[in-house]
Amino acid sequence: MGNSGYAIGAILSALLLTAGEQRNRIQAAESVPEEVQESAAATAEETQENAVDYGVSPLSCDLSDLPPMKNEIYAVWEDKIYFRQYSDEDIEDGALWADFSPAPDTEKELMCMEPDGSVVQVGTDHGCGSMFIVDARIYSQSLSKENGYRVYSCALDGSDRVTYQAEQALAVESGWIICGTDRDGLSCIDTRTGQERFLTDAYARFLGADGERVFFYGYQVNDETGTDELTLYSADYEGNVSVLRMFTREEYIDIVGDAYIYQYAMTIQNFMIVGDTLYFSVGSYNGNAKMYSGGPIYSMRRDGSGCKVETVSYDQFFYLYDDGGNSVIYYRGNEAYGESVGDEPGRCVTLYGEAPPDVVPWLSYAGYDEPCIQGAIDAILFYPDTSGVCYVLLSQEESEALAIGTYVDGNYVQRISDIEYAGGRLFFTVTDLTYNPNESIGWRDSYDRGRSVCYCKDLDSGNIRILYEY
Repeated sequence: MGNSGYAIGAILSALLLTAGEQRNRIQAAESVPEEVQESAAATAEETQENAVDYGVSPLSCDLSDLPPMKNEIYAVWEDKIYFRQYSDEDIEDGALWADFSPAPDTEKELMCMEPDGSVVQVGTDHGCGSMFIVDARIYSQSLSKENGYRVYSCALDGSDRVTYQAEQALAVESGWIICGTDRDGLSCIDTRTGQERFLTDAYARFLGADGERVFFYGYQVNDETGTDELTLYSADYEGNVSVLRMFTREEYIDIVGDAYIYQYAMTIQNFMIVGDTLYFSVGSYNGNAKMYSGGPIYSMRRDGSGCKVETVSYDQFFYLYDDGGNSVIYYRGNEAYGESVGDEPGRCVTLYGEAPPDVVPWLSYAGYDEPCIQGAIDAILFYPDTSGVCYVLLSQEESEALAIGTYVDGNYVQRISDIEYAGGRLFFTVTDLTYNPNESIGWRDSYDRGRSVCYCKDLDSGNIRILYEY
């Protein structure tokens, strides 16, 4: 079914877990009633004739050749997928914008999915958030009332735990775990030796890394003006830090002109490493809502040389198309830069070669390096690489069959989160929301958390089941 355009799987299966069932073993999914199967098949046949307009091009519903993604929640080791099974007490009950934080000092079930799709509990841990596996050890962070966040490593069953000084595990690269420290600095853990090395104790925001260097931004005093200015750094894994370039507010204002507002300190939000070249956006925020004011998109060589303004964008996020012979940046901007693409204000600027005639990315307020939920139809789309192909991970029809509806009559009623795929399976969680006016602060809406359902979709068959719920 993955090769049949927008068709959904012929069977939508669901596994319903009751309180009395053994939660350390998740059984095979059960088929939905026959009449629902017939309805789904009819919808799939109709969809082939009337394709949904997702507003992007080219589009692929064939997930058999889906490029890999960087996983932070579902970690793969030796063809097995490890993840935490959460319960109601593990997550706070309410939050602004439904951005629920983990609860401290709670124990979770550590689960393992076998290649055949069966799931078994292998242990327990007190971790939360991102989880990486290197050489059969889990690297993550825990939260306690006494110590706050702390990075740790453990065996695949949660035993043999080692705690580090860092607060958050940010990424894994070439045997190194890159971490954020309690002083907003950066450190790294050598997974071969277990040694933790501090890269910087100064304020630093991690951007990306490869096998040689870690890239981050911070702020450094401008000797000419005496003001703190945005500065891009890199460091090797021995802790040797290099200043790549400073970006002053005067430069920002000269580039963007009076049409953009500078109020808060500039940041780097979108950062890409492509061969020896870095691509990134620089911009400021303004107002109580801290809305992005726009700013330039730069390119430079990884040693800091050859820095160039490629264009100016309304948003901090952009999409880079690169097939080796042609390279194009897609973004939202005005007519002063680039060429029009699709609906206004979609623009593109060609770095070298030619712009492909069929590539029209979505105009997103979120990064292209993670799956995006497409507004009104609650489909999940993703650009996993620079090929220009947008993949439909969850179609509108599949979303409707699961009764997913993030917005009803303009009200935010469901949240889709923790979207990742690994081992030929897509995982995502749908949480019911209730608006709470008593906890809302002005325009910042607060929501109470309801039922959460974690789904698993087989990318080959299209079948969807419930892994667990709480």
